[in-house]
Amino acid sequence: MLLSIHSLLLTVITLLAGFVAGDAQVVKPKANSEFSGSSGTISIEIQWMDNNAYPPFDKIDHFLFQLQNGPNSNIQKVKVLKDNVSPDDVEQGDDGTYSYTVEFDSSITGDGQYYIQVFSALDADNKQYTINYSPRFELTDMKGTTTVTFTDTTQPVGQTRAQTGTTAASVDTRSFTLQYTQQTGISRFAPMQMQPVTKITATTWTRRFATSAVTYYSSLINSLQQETTLTPGWSYTLPSGMNMATPAPYPSDNGGWKDPKERQSLSTRKINLRKRAFIK
Repeated sequence: MLLSIHSLLLTVITLLAGFVAGDAQVVKPKANSEFSGSSGTISIEIQWMDNNAYPPFDKIDHFLFQLQNGPNSNIQKVKVLKDNVSPDDVEQGDDGTYSYTVEFDSSITGDGQYYIQVFSALDADNKQYTINYSPRFELTDMKGTTTVTFTDTTQPVGQTRAQTGTTAASVDTRSFTLQYTQQTGISRFAPMQMQPVTKITATTWTRRFATSAVTYYSSLINSLQQETTLTPGWSYTLPSGMNMATPAPYPSDNGGWKDPKERQSLSTRKINLRKRAFIK
């Protein structure tokens, strides 16, 4: 049994090591960073890194970078910043990151919070692709007439629709609606993290998912059956605001404080200690 598990782990490690790069996590522009359009042109470096999910970088046919804004559930397209970008034009860093710089005129939109969509197509027809989003950032001193007022702390969740080439299974973000234990795709989707309720009403515990059998491979396999688990971001926001209640007065202002001297019944006296002579 231990030998079979050990062999399986070696197979997984070997297959992962063969990937040039996996699907992306956009790390730049950083969250809440600001870009000024006062000069008339804005330049933004887009940087992403491998998260070991399909597809690998060498499977990408072209990239598309688009400026967007709005809620995660209602994305608003602003402008395609660059289309049909060849992977050869993407710079690869020594740390395994990939970057591409886009430039656009400050007149395309107004001030506000935005994010960039990174569309990675696996074919010329855009039938297979992955979509990832940068953290939200601010555009200031823009020349456009449209001002964006909506703000949020998280970017939209990425999407993947691609065949692995080694299996017939495809991944689709509609899997978010299917229970994790019932999913069979190479990328599985965990449920959204929810906020705890304010009151616990249950009196006994129950099993959330039914038990299932465990089976082991009797021989080595040539492909991975699961590569990664994706978790969607929150589709809701937590409201917050200033506490407008009047501050309570200090005890000295509302009569709750009393001078300790008023409680003294005897006057204080200063006592001088006599120095003692020590005989050596």
